[in-house]
Amino acid sequence: MTVGTIETSVLTDIANAIRFQAGVATLYKPRQMAAAVAALDGSYAGNYQAQDYMELESGVLSESVFEDIADAIRGQNGLDVTYQPGEMAAAILALTWDVGLKPRAVLTSLGTLEFNYVDGRHCYSGGVPVNAWEIDPAGYSSAGDRPYHDIRLQVRKVVIHSSWTSVGMTKADYLFNSFQSMTEVSGFENMSGITSAVQMFTSCPALETIYATSFDNTGLTGSLMFNGCNRLVGGTDGFVPAATSAASVCKLGAGGVLTDPNADARTWFHAFFYDDGGAVISASSAADSSRTLVASGRICAIGKYQALGFTPWDGVTGATHRNNLIRVEFAADMATFSYLNLCYLFYSCTHLASVTGLGNLNGVRMMRYTFSSIAAEVLDFRGFDPSTLTDVFYCFSGCSDLTTIYADSSWSLPASGLSGSQCFYSCSNLVGGNGTTYASSRTAYTYFRIDAAATPGYLTAA
Repeated sequence: MTVGTIETSVLTDIANAIRFQAGVATLYKPRQMAAAVAALDGSYAGNYQAQDYMELESGVLSESVFEDIADAIRGQNGLDVTYQPGEMAAAILALTWDVGLKPRAVLTSLGTLEFNYVDGRHCYSGGVPVNAWEIDPAGYSSAGDRPYHDIRLQVRKVVIHSSWTSVGMTKADYLFNSFQSMTEVSGFENMSGITSAVQMFTSCPALETIYATSFDNTGLTGSLMFNGCNRLVGGTDGFVPAATSAASVCKLGAGGVLTDPNADARTWFHAFFYDDGGAVISASSAADSSRTLVASGRICAIGKYQALGFTPWDGVTGATHRNNLIRVEFAADMATFSYLNLCYLFYSCTHLASVTGLGNLNGVRMMRYTFSSIAAEVLDFRGFDPSTLTDVFYCFSGCSDLTTIYADSSWSLPASGLSGSQCFYSCSNLVGGNGTTYASSRTAYTYFRIDAAATPGYLTAA
């Protein structure tokens, strides 16, 4: 914004407009005006006193003063308008406020959609209100019926304020449907009492967490409540909902998708996908600055993922598509984790030819579909402790290029607690170190052992 020399009457008009809207006689310095505009909320103190123009007719101010005032005006009216200094007083006088006790969804400047039931348009989760919509306590029959439907892609976080319990909403169908950028919901305990949640979270692919200190799901039903929530991980045991999971999984504890913020058992590692087709999986959140990063994201270490859609190489098309993944390295710092689930991590990465650093992993439990249909000819498990494995269901299925799996000579599967049918399904070129060749009758997890005369398997001691 270029403002040049400004008449003092412009500043007086802006200040008088603020005083009029607030009903005060306060004198404002130019640097205080933006904050005063942002603080306007429709309340009127009843003591409006205008100030006369000053004798000094003009002066020079930093452009940032007016930029801040313009930002505050836009924050109040939600418009995408560029204001010149001479237009600001009129814009302030034109402000109106949503007042009264109503159930509202308030969009804040931080990208949060806050649901509350208070007198006036307010937010309590940070930022300032940008827009707000009155919510029908009876709920909605489709996603398009929601008054805030058009901003669904802007929402980064949802907060359910404690006041929401007074609304008495029982039908929460479609409430957050297609919030594709939303990563977190907090205050979900204030939704206790809902009985219908049809497609409530459908198509929320970025959603990782629903925080609740408690939740009563008695009588709750809702088809496809979590359909497409492939990143959502419960905070007790890493439970991840399937596309068809019933509303009964909307709970705290084992087998539930909710997370108590005071008892969150989840830990996270990070995955970085570079333009050279390589990926690094690390405990560190810092990418390699010497390489061109295509995509990155965090993955829950205890997450029992049930489908694609949680890794940086899960794009539908383009550079982030899983077929562009060529090689993967598990960094040495992954040894800091004592509990890992690797379900679906490289599933259907059909050009993945190299996986290194498997020996850096500790406490691996679940490996469902981990390497299914990759292109590697050799996998090296030396240094990997298999004693904690519980599930290798279809782990190497479809690896038709795989010929050799190396392991330490001390390799020993747990004596009990391990399952995994079709672990080696269609590994047609796989040969154990003692010459055991693949057969369709030998695909169970029991062949995930060192190949020996008395115990045929598909591993080669090295």
